[in-house]
Parts: sequence; C-alpha cells; structure tokens
Amino acid sequence: MKIEKDVLKMIQELSDAPGASGFEDEVVKVARTYAAPLGELKEDFMRNLYIHRKENKGSRPVVMLDAHSDEVGLVIHSIKPNGCLRFLQLGSWNKNALVSSKVMVRNARGEYIPGIIAAKPVHFMTAAERANPTLDISDMVIDIGAVSYEDAVENFHIRIGEPIVPATKFEYDEAHDLMFGKAFDCRIGVAAMLEALRRLEGKELPCDVVAVLSSQEEIGDRGC
Repeated sequence: MKIEKDVLKMIQELSDAPGASGFEDEVVKVARTYAAPLGELKEDFMRNLYIHRKENKGSRPVVMLDAHSDEVGLVIHSIKPNGCLRFLQLGSWNKNALVSSKVMVRNARGEYIPGIIAAKPVHFMTAAERANPTLDISDMVIDIGAVSYEDAVENFHIRIGEPIVPATKFEYDEAHDLMFGKAFDCRIGVAAMLEALRRLEGKELPCDVVAVLSSQEEIGDRGC
C-alpha cells in the first residue's frame, strides 16, 4: 500500500530538518505545525515537546508515546589556520564512512552552509598509513572553502560549538514505494506518533495519552 501524500510530506519535512543532539529546534518547529490541532503543546528546559491529547481528562492513567527528535551529528571543535574545521561527534558514527561526506554546518547567523569531510589523501600517506587506513575523528577536517582562520570567521561566520548534520535531502521512489533520507531514526517514529494522534482524534479512550518528542537520545537518552 502506497504511503499517503500528506504523511509523506510530513516525513519529508521532519527528515530534512536539521536536529543534531542538543540542537533540535528546527525539528520541534516542524512537529509543532502538525501537532497544534491535536492537543495542548508544552516544552521543558531540555527542549522535550509534550503533546497532551485534547480529549484527555486529567484523572485517568496516562499512556506516553515517545519518539526522539534528535539525530546523530557533529559539532565544531576548532578552526585551523588554513580555514578547515575540526569537529567532534554528537552520537556514534562509523568513522570510516564519514570521509568525503557532504555536510551542512551551522554558522553564527543560524545559516547552514555546505562543507565536505576530508582526510589526508592517499598519495600523502606513509606506507604504514596506507597499510592500516583506519581513521579517527582527529584525522579529519571539514572543508567549507575558507582559506584561513580569518576567512572562516569573518566571511563564513563560523563559530565554535555550532552543529553539523549530513547534507542529505529526502527523496521518494514512487515506483518502488521507497524513501531515502537522513535521520529516519527517529523522525519516522515522530511521524508515526503524530499520525497515531491524528487517527485517534475525537475517539474515546480509557486513558489519557501524551506524545513526547524527546531530545538528546543519541547522546544517552537524556530527554527521555
């Protein structure tokens, strides 16, 4: 059965939203647009979003539905003299899969600008490095096109501590009913939770239901 167009649109918007752990703002913003008609919305200091079903009575057992809003990401650690960016992980990555990946880096203006994860080229490696090509995060940089530290700060407005996410846009293969994108863990869960609330709208239940978009799951289930 093909996925409904309105649900597909919701999944696309949730998937495309940048939301590295601790920086879930854009994901919460998208979720709010779909959750607003379904109940009362509240947030706490960790950026968890609670959706209290409007049919809740407040005197019954509460069932919580949970899906996390964050995704595995990176964060700017420092800026090298040549303008490249050093970074740290937010969540767990397969490090060998990172090199040559295109990413989006948030700058001090809140804009996401493109970059490429780079490492030492093969022809610059020693024989020992070529024989054991395992890389660590400290061996990689992000190239945004800046040519110096000053260029990165003054013209690209790079700031230490800003988040980085994969530059992957949602695509849908209608012929095979397949979705491609980033952050399906757990944006598909968020979409399923919102769709569940929509389908429950107006129905009488023996319990109250609160749906939660929990933050910072990728770095230790903090929000949950």
